[in-house]
Amino acid sequence: MAQRMDKKWKIGPEYKIDYVVKPSTELGKGELSIMLSVPYDEIHFVKQNSQFKGRFDISIMIFEGKEKRVSESWIEKLTVDEFKLTNSRKKTIEMQKKYVLAPGKYRLEVLITDLKTQNRRKQVNDIDMSKLSKGPWMMGDLYFMKDSSAVKGSDNMPEAIYVGFSASGVKGKYPFSYILQSRDKTFKQGKFEIELVKERHEYIFPVRTADLNYNQYFLTLMTVIDSIEYKRSIPLRVQWSGTSSLIPNLEEAIEQMRYLSHTGYFPSRTYKKMMNAEGKEQKDFFTETWKNIDPTPHTENNELMNEYYYRVHVANQRFSGHREGWRSDRGMIYVIYGDPDAVEEHHMEINTKPYMIWYYYSVNRSFIFVDNTGFGDYQLSEPLSEY
Repeated sequence: MAQRMDKKWKIGPEYKIDYVVKPSTELGKGELSIMLSVPYDEIHFVKQNSQFKGRFDISIMIFEGKEKRVSESWIEKLTVDEFKLTNSRKKTIEMQKKYVLAPGKYRLEVLITDLKTQNRRKQVNDIDMSKLSKGPWMMGDLYFMKDSSAVKGSDNMPEAIYVGFSASGVKGKYPFSYILQSRDKTFKQGKFEIELVKERHEYIFPVRTADLNYNQYFLTLMTVIDSIEYKRSIPLRVQWSGTSSLIPNLEEAIEQMRYLSHTGYFPSRTYKKMMNAEGKEQKDFFTETWKNIDPTPHTENNELMNEYYYRVHVANQRFSGHREGWRSDRGMIYVIYGDPDAVEEHHMEINTKPYMIWYYYSVNRSFIFVDNTGFGDYQLSEPLSEY
């Protein structure tokens, strides 16, 4: 039996990063707006007299190639009066930072460390601000207006959401169109005109969402100005309250639960039932299964679900190639066991194909991955009988 994941959840505080690229008020520059959100129950609170206090360190670095353009660190402090708030998933501490940068391609690294437990989690995002230098018009990213937050976390869908973007450099009336798709299938499309102004300005348009189902969609806005086509896209996720924000859609989320079935969290017949069910029955199977394996059912947050889909997300980032990263051998081991305690890499040995060894000291296991093709597709040297 593999190590049960509920013994190794806490890699570090789980937090959400959103960022928006906009034209700056400085001529020829862009503005990177970064929003961080940390749920209260990801913070370790310590009782002091009648209050509960938490402290965590935040570090933001922005690189252009190997050059560090931004480096900023600070300590956030949080005080609450009620113990139940320390376990709240709905309550979050929100932080926002803005940086003025020249159009270009950047790498954003954010590290958050809980100062009591020293648990830490790092997230890395590639930021493309070079699109701001395309043509006479500077068009920033699409973003959802604040009133649209219910789309991502509530069972009660609003009739419409409002999408905004900032732009500058062109004046006049121009036609725009949008399309809402999922897996190359079109669900909605529309056309309208916008009266543009030369100064930096925020523009807002509505998209009807009341009839959308749980899924991952992509909204694309398009226009042509001075013979140059401009396109901006944003993911639109419709989900149920209490589920991980990293779940792409129900069918894929269920398929990704394969390793939980393999490692004994629930019988294989349960997994097959979920895979074969449809509609509301499939949703009920999914929610009931996660409810049954929730290690802390008395809290709003299912830590196992959040950590599991975070590992799937990381596996896709690190190990994707001709197939999704979570399906690869390294992805499978990462999702089940997390980060290895140590890694040996062997690339230059004579008459030996490149290979690496992952060590997990806490469970007294090691895994050997061999690059049989020479294209970086490392596979387990021996199949695992339990999987």
